[in-house]
Amino acid sequence: MDIILYFLLPIILISLNLAIYIPFLKVDEEDIGRNLKHLNKYQWFQNYLNDEKYRELIIHNKDVRRVIGKFNSDKLEKDSYNMK
Repeated sequence: MDIILYFLLPIILISLNLAIYIPFLKVDEEDIGRNLKHLNKYQWFQNYLNDEKYRELIIHNKDVRRVIGKFNSDKLEKDSYNMK
C-alpha cells in the first residue's frame, strides 16, 4: 500500500499544479486587443486588415484570434524578429 502511495503522490501533485496553472494560459479578449493594437503599427498587418478575406478571419475567426492573443508582443519590437 505504501508503494502505491509513493507512486501516486507525485502524479497527484503534478496534476494539481497543472490544474492551477492551465487557466492562466488561456487567451482573453484583453490579450487579443493588446496584441492587435501592437500589430496595427506595422504596414504588413494593415495590408492584411485592408484585404477583406483576411479581415474577416482576423475579426471573426476564433482560432486566428487565439493565435494573435497568444504571441509575445515584446518579440515584435526586436529587429531580428521583424526580419522573419
